Amino acid sequence: MPEMVDGDWNLGYSATKLHPGADLLFGRQPSGIYCLSEPEVSFSDADKGDGDLPGEDGIRMGRDYQRSATVTFELGVDGVDRAVDGHGDDRPWAGGSLIGVWPYATRPPGLPGGGSSAPTVREPYRWSADGVDMLRQAWRADSVRDRAGGVAWLRHTTVGGRTRMLYGRPRKFAVGHSRLTRQGYTPVVCDFVSIDDRFYDATESAQDLWGLRWVGVPGRPGRPADAGPGVTDSKTTAVIKQKGRVATHPYVRVYGPCKNPKVTLVGVWEVQLSLELKSTSEYVQIDPRPFARSVMHYKSGSSSSVADKLTRSSPRLAEMVIPPGQWTAKLAYTNAAVTTTTGPRVEIRWRDAYTWW
Repeated sequence: MPEMVDGDWNLGYSATKLHPGADLLFGRQPSGIYCLSEPEVSFSDADKGDGDLPGEDGIRMGRDYQRSATVTFELGVDGVDRAVDGHGDDRPWAGGSLIGVWPYATRPPGLPGGGSSAPTVREPYRWSADGVDMLRQAWRADSVRDRAGGVAWLRHTTVGGRTRMLYGRPRKFAVGHSRLTRQGYTPVVCDFVSIDDRFYDATESAQDLWGLRWVGVPGRPGRPADAGPGVTDSKTTAVIKQKGRVATHPYVRVYGPCKNPKVTLVGVWEVQLSLELKSTSEYVQIDPRPFARSVMHYKSGSSSSVADKLTRSSPRLAEMVIPPGQWTAKLAYTNAAVTTTTGPRVEIRWRDAYTWW
């Protein structure tokens, strides 16, 4: 992800075999795609579960559900003096690059394709048209809309470098008519629809838990340095601090070896798997995030769903959240059937969630 400053917006998503990803920075004048006004953020009305009270006045208020947010942009694509798109004619994203990424601190000053020398031919209409072409390509988000559940991210940086993000998809896109188009300026209106109304911290937080480890076995991230031969250590309890304002969905990775691992957020939920992980390279990812909602087993380069291995006492994935505040996480397990000198490791990862940028 590119470094961002106050006023920057970043649209990004991953590539697939068929379609490129994106990492497009826009919003300020140097990018060539800048905001004409402050983008508007609107929230969908809640789905209300209100019902009538038969035979009497009033209503009974039921369960309400919050839905999505929409960010609407009014953008100016400005190719009056410089090219907006720096990819050149080779379209390098076909080789794994991303839409909107090129090796320049700012957009290229010269002909499409960049470079430090001044342009020999001024082509403002082409520069602007190619910029709209690139913006529209990024907004199509082919690698995202090509699969159910696929999402992009929209990041925004405000005063003091505070950066938060939404998950969702680019949607509406309209190119305006302007008498300045032939001179290199084209207005565009477009929007981004999020999967929920949470604004997530751009930095992911993490905590590790692990079971028995004999010193001398290769270390793992977060574990202390070896203290000497024959020494063992473990960390089956850790503190989780969620500094946001609303509950957020974590995702949990459980690495072997172990049987029937159980991860507990004390006072909130406990999730347990009824299976055996036989090696340190084998793991299960429990992912309750709205765009994932899966329990996947990864082993020897392949993956399969093991949602049926969740015990009946485990929560529904939608209910597996970390509320704001400080919580205690615990790991419990049974030793694996295979002979081993090390225990399991658990990674709990999350983004603090807020109600605004």
